[in-house]
Amino acid sequence: MTNNWSMSRDDLYGPPPAYSLDPPTSIYTIPQIRNEYQERLPPPPPCTSIDLSTKFLRYILANGLLHILIGLTSIVCGILLFGMNESYPFTGIWAGVLCITLGIYLIIFISQSEKQISSLKRFKLIHIITCLLIIIALVLSSINLASNSCYEKYFEFDQCQYSAQKLKIVLVTFFAFTFLQICITSIVTFVHIR
Repeated sequence: MTNNWSMSRDDLYGPPPAYSLDPPTSIYTIPQIRNEYQERLPPPPPCTSIDLSTKFLRYILANGLLHILIGLTSIVCGILLFGMNESYPFTGIWAGVLCITLGIYLIIFISQSEKQISSLKRFKLIHIITCLLIIIALVLSSINLASNSCYEKYFEFDQCQYSAQKLKIVLVTFFAFTFLQICITSIVTFVHIR
């Protein structure tokens, strides 16, 4: 039995796509041209790192350890004065915590492998703020030393301890030394960076 059924080309391959034989002439695409002025920002300056000498880093380390030691001693003196009812502004305690914080910051600063310009600016800012707070602590400690107050309304006169005078002198001496140390460190840092 023969099959007389013939297949057309469209039946065999399917209908041709519409675009393949006769491309449409009425559809055009126009590329978008932007004539807007785009302001180009200059590239950010490269983050420059500064190499600090080992002498300077050793000085900062010794400075940090000294600040921690002074801070601990100031806290002990402040607690003893508080126990004797001789320290009304708690200067030894908060200034001691400030000294310890500065000492820890200095040790962390030298432990960074690369010193950036921004970290040196932060270093200077922290020194300035600490210097101002130490000046306040020095003034309050000096007032407390000069007043030589023993609150007789809380204690009887016999219970006022005059050994507190020595602790007040220690605090004033430590805060004066810390102030000078911060000033010297700031000057040495400025000279070293220049």
